Amino acid sequence: MIPFVFQNPMMLWLLLVVIPTVAVLRFARRRRRIVMDQMGSGELSTFAPWRDRFRVAAIVLLILALARPGFDPQRKSVSESGRDVVFVLDVSRSMLAEDASPNRLEAAKNGIRDALDSFSSERVGLVIYAGSSNILCPLTYDYNFVRYMLDQATTRAVDFGGTVLLSAIEKCVDNVLIEGREGMHDLVVLTDGEEHGAEDERVAELLKEHQAGLLLLGIGDSDAGVRIPILDEDGQRIYVKYQGDFVTTRLQDSNLRKLIAGVGEARYHSAGTASFDLAGIYHDYVMGKPVSGAIGDDSFVVYREAAFLLIAVALLFLILGERRSIPSGVPTSAVRVSLLAFLWVSPSVGADSRLESLYAVATKHQAQGRFVEALEAFASIEEEAGSEGVSNRELAALRLNEGLCYLAQSKQLSDQEPRSALSLATEAQRRFLNARRLDPHLDRAAQRLDPTAQLILACRKQIAEEDEKNREIQAQMEALVERLQALHDRQTKLRSQVPGRPRPPKQAAVPENATTESAGFVENQEAIVKDAVGINELMKALDIKMSSMEAEAGQPAPVTVLQEPLQLMGEAISAKKRAVDPLRQQASWPDARVQQQIALDKVQSIIDLLSSPSDSDESEEGDWEDEDWEDMEYSDAEEGMNSSIDGQGNMAAGAEMQALPTPNYSVQDILMQEQGSLQFRQEQRAAQNKGKVEKDW
Repeated sequence: MIPFVFQNPMMLWLLLVVIPTVAVLRFARRRRRIVMDQMGSGELSTFAPWRDRFRVAAIVLLILALARPGFDPQRKSVSESGRDVVFVLDVSRSMLAEDASPNRLEAAKNGIRDALDSFSSERVGLVIYAGSSNILCPLTYDYNFVRYMLDQATTRAVDFGGTVLLSAIEKCVDNVLIEGREGMHDLVVLTDGEEHGAEDERVAELLKEHQAGLLLLGIGDSDAGVRIPILDEDGQRIYVKYQGDFVTTRLQDSNLRKLIAGVGEARYHSAGTASFDLAGIYHDYVMGKPVSGAIGDDSFVVYREAAFLLIAVALLFLILGERRSIPSGVPTSAVRVSLLAFLWVSPSVGADSRLESLYAVATKHQAQGRFVEALEAFASIEEEAGSEGVSNRELAALRLNEGLCYLAQSKQLSDQEPRSALSLATEAQRRFLNARRLDPHLDRAAQRLDPTAQLILACRKQIAEEDEKNREIQAQMEALVERLQALHDRQTKLRSQVPGRPRPPKQAAVPENATTESAGFVENQEAIVKDAVGINELMKALDIKMSSMEAEAGQPAPVTVLQEPLQLMGEAISAKKRAVDPLRQQASWPDARVQQQIALDKVQSIIDLLSSPSDSDESEEGDWEDEDWEDMEYSDAEEGMNSSIDGQGNMAAGAEMQALPTPNYSVQDILMQEQGSLQFRQEQRAAQNKGKVEKDW
């Protein structure tokens, strides 16, 4: 670490002004002496050379002050000092027990909120767990974001119910805790101790391996068991049952004490059902532990400023330079000694500064492929430079590095997401052009323009190819819907020709005519079956084509819009085939009509799925005749034939970029909408996994 530096060394070039200044002063002294001699008063001149020396010394000191000399360096961390606190919140359904007010889960959330209010320099993360675990918030100083994500912590915010603490500990040590900060991590676990997969030895082993502390808070009544209230599908309040009996839960105090017995840096606090001060509990826990530390080399050096002292001395020299004589006790040699003492310090061009430290952090992120963090660091550099000033050359270097980050991100997404890649490549091109404009001699920026332009062209070509494929699929989908509609119309027409009930004997037709009618019905029905099979093959081919497109886009386990229609089509074909044999006998014509109606409903469902809403509304009219209600006989095969599935809309049209109206909603509206969507997805996912968990509390 350099003990003395100039933090703005470019200002030292102003020292060149001293040379012409000294020459001008010397020339002025000679001219003054000549004039005084000509006037015959040379001996009466009161001018002294030391006055010019004081003035020159003052100019030199002011220039040195502008160069911001610094001494007594102190290294500080880029990040704020403090420990890393990860709140691990139990969101199993046992936390809904109301022995704590209003329930255990809300009591735990309120404790976390109170702790956040008392934090100032701690970095905070949030992990929730039940049968599995999720990271709601990585380590951050943004406490408001932690509070927002805490509101999203519900009993259905994880994939599986139950209670397995090990899953949360593994998630923390693998994905939350920062390497190189060993001894600075604290896990604050809030739970009622219900544990269906206890592995205390493994938990203790992980905490010891990563040198993480553990503060365990038990919430709930440890003596009396209480039921777990939940809401059913109708919104009615019920209680959790297991094997026909109501489930009761209590604070497993002994299990939690047993857990911390195997962990060195651990403490247990039983909050019970009363309110608790989590902030005070945590501060007592970390008392005596280190509370600061830097992450790797991400630090900067702060120097004490010497410019103010130089300015004071310069003002003193200017005052002395205006006096007509040197004050007593100040020898002439003192001027020379003072001037040499201040000019002796050599400037240091490679001085540490906060901007240099931030630049090192940004380039480190860039080298390790963390381009989003690098772009944030580069932006912070520009904000810092707003007060300190930055040259065009330095700003051009920032633009160049930002462009490299955008370009690298674009290359990563070019195969899977060409539209996003195009946006990033365009942004990189702007950065390179801006860098070139700021510093015309920055050849690296110019060299990047050509490959960036090629990437932009490649992305546009790929987007055009995808749009062309989407248009082809759209045309095929429209042709498919037309064939399905024609098939539906043919089946509807044939069904209307088949009598709904056998004719009475006195009105019975000639047997030969009945036989002829049956043969015609069978022939038409078999032709309809053949046409349906052909349509089904077309749907399969189209489904394979769409699946291959999604697989090329990098989507795992591609699911196309035709999977559900294919299943319905298979059921429709089966119903059409079952209608063939009943059509051979006049007495079984009503049974044939039932199967035909099943096939019609299946085909109509397919049309609704593949058509736009306007098309589906028109196709729902006029499918039933008045007489159908009299003679319809339902069989077991008809169960669920009237069930409906929400239409997916026009697939290709939805994939195209559409012009959007000017938004008239606020950021808060967007957050509320996203919150509702997130909770809905969580509930749906949890409901699907509910059957896979034996003890879902």
